[in-house]
Amino acid sequence: MAIFAYLRVSTQDQTTEQQLYAIEQAGHAVGERLVYTEHGVSGKIPAMQREQFKQLSTQITSGDSLVVAKLDRLGRDTMDVIATIEALIARGVSVVVLGLGVLDSSPTSRLTLTMLAAISQFERELIGERTKAALAIKKANGVQLGRPMKINNADLKASAQALLDGGTSWRKAATDLNISLSTLQRMMK
Repeated sequence: MAIFAYLRVSTQDQTTEQQLYAIEQAGHAVGERLVYTEHGVSGKIPAMQREQFKQLSTQITSGDSLVVAKLDRLGRDTMDVIATIEALIARGVSVVVLGLGVLDSSPTSRLTLTMLAAISQFERELIGERTKAALAIKKANGVQLGRPMKINNADLKASAQALLDGGTSWRKAATDLNISLSTLQRMMK
């Protein structure tokens, strides 16, 4: 009966030290070779498409335990989290989520899992809605969204307009001005 730990952070500049510390402080003695860590891997990616989780899945067997610091470390997609945990439970693996307890095949565990995973996805969708609303407000207030133009020179724009008005093609005008065609097109909008 081995105890495995799965740690995941979404960006390369984050660390998993706090997750491992929390697991150890909760009394789970995880062997160094049984800790699987993902750096810079989004929770939106299905668990079985993540390299380290795939490796963990091939090593963990019936009677073993998988410990995670939080449910969202397994993923952000409700259906994927549920499918992942159910697949592990079907193989005889117990899944321990700190602060939540052991998830197994009991009705209480299944209810808890479904509710928490749904809340996690709901929070992610709310963040998306708030982001869209904030961008809409900025756009309504005249803020230029998107990548800024590399070149914002009135003289260059005037030269480009003169070339285009004189019948020069867009591609030739961009070449003559020593800028890319896409930069010319953005500048002339």
